[in-house]
Amino acid sequence: MWHGRFYADVAGQAERKHMSVPLGLVKELTKSEARRKLQAMLQDLGINTAAHLEQAVHGMTFRKQAEWWKENRLSLMKESTQHVMTGYLNKYLLPRFAALPVADIDGKRAQEFITELVRAPLAPKTIQTVVGTLKLVIGKKAWRDWDVAMPRQERKEQRFFTPEEMGRIIEAGLGKWKVIFTLLAGTGIRGGECGGLHVEDVNLTANTITIRRGSWHGRETTPKTEAAYRVINFDGGVADVLRQHIAGRTGGQLFTTQVGTLVTTDLIRKKLQATLRRLGIPKGGAHAFRHGRVSVLRAHGVPDDLVKEWVGHSSLKMTSRYTHFQDAFKQQAVNGLVISPRVPKPVTSNLSFYEAN
Repeated sequence: MWHGRFYADVAGQAERKHMSVPLGLVKELTKSEARRKLQAMLQDLGINTAAHLEQAVHGMTFRKQAEWWKENRLSLMKESTQHVMTGYLNKYLLPRFAALPVADIDGKRAQEFITELVRAPLAPKTIQTVVGTLKLVIGKKAWRDWDVAMPRQERKEQRFFTPEEMGRIIEAGLGKWKVIFTLLAGTGIRGGECGGLHVEDVNLTANTITIRRGSWHGRETTPKTEAAYRVINFDGGVADVLRQHIAGRTGGQLFTTQVGTLVTTDLIRKKLQATLRRLGIPKGGAHAFRHGRVSVLRAHGVPDDLVKEWVGHSSLKMTSRYTHFQDAFKQQAVNGLVISPRVPKPVTSNLSFYEAN
């Protein structure tokens, strides 16, 4: 019995299916006749036509996969994450991969895409996030065998406010902004967490503040991570500023705009930048308070695990990235060391290897 074997594209499957059909008895058909019969059958089925291929792969194009991912996976993530990743999809990924079958997005195509982004040029950190989004869309099974080279990120010192800078910024703040700057400097909370605070989150008896929520684009959200749910201790100076600001209130938003809306991270950033320009302090965002607070705590010997807990990090490795020591502190640290190198004494010997005979 002659059998015809061929591969056919199947809708919804990444790999082609191996097919086998009977063509006739060997004694009735020659090999050439059996081959011609198979070719006729394939033509009738449209196996080798572009239309068949398009129909087969339509259910697994990147565009189709991205639509499913957005509805079933991305929709479960934080609003800020949805906003960023949707932007990457629309700007970089869909224009490049929309019509491609997911199975055809291999390591070679991914590497070519990365090279295009480098030449755009995009920052290495942005490229990593874009490629990370691509991997989330197509799934680990599709990319786990990739061997791609990513652009190296230059080591860059993150901007942090020194204690002197933070003091000047607070002093220059007016109204609620003095309170906000004091809170950012004295607790290291994120700008979004500051906007999501309620009066009842502040305990002026225990001098603590509880982070239960954040804010994004004027709406309350859950905190950034699981570790962001936390209780932070603050000192008496921060307590005095908060007590005056709360002024006997027992509930409601801790900070609002003049029209009663949430104070957003964008608003904090704009007010901070205006203050920095007025003071002649180099540019820095609200996160520079956070880096500055971690640096102060660690310079004063606060236990690492407690610093990590207060700032809401998931690992000490991340907390270390927020730690910056000023040159004066480094010199003071080395000057305070009690151990100093000893100058070796000359070695003497009673033996002479050059005695005269």
